Amino acid sequence: MSIKFRSKELSPAEASFLKWQYGFDEQDEPFERALWQAIMRAWDADAHASEKNPRHLNRLGCADAYPEEVALYVKFRSDDSDTVWNELIRRAGLSDRRTSKVEPTVDRRRSSARA
Repeated sequence: MSIKFRSKELSPAEASFLKWQYGFDEQDEPFERALWQAIMRAWDADAHASEKNPRHLNRLGCADAYPEEVALYVKFRSDDSDTVWNELIRRAGLSDRRTSKVEPTVDRRRSSARA
């Protein structure tokens, strides 16, 4: 699957994030997938950490650890995530797939088996 954006307003991190949300693009580097997995694990670890434990996201956000991607992911996971998502979608010129009803794969298989 390849996603074409109609906007040059997105930073590379924002474009990568949208591709990640919509499904990995064939052109994505395996390293980028690993980065997003690391961010996700750090977020989960921080969400369950006590005050004594180190903050994993802070370490990921250091100068040598892709701070733009980390900051974008943290904004997306925040309480204001809908605003962030809708702004990215608008700037990318994409339709928000969350607004359309998509039949789950299982239901599609069942209806094609009945036919």
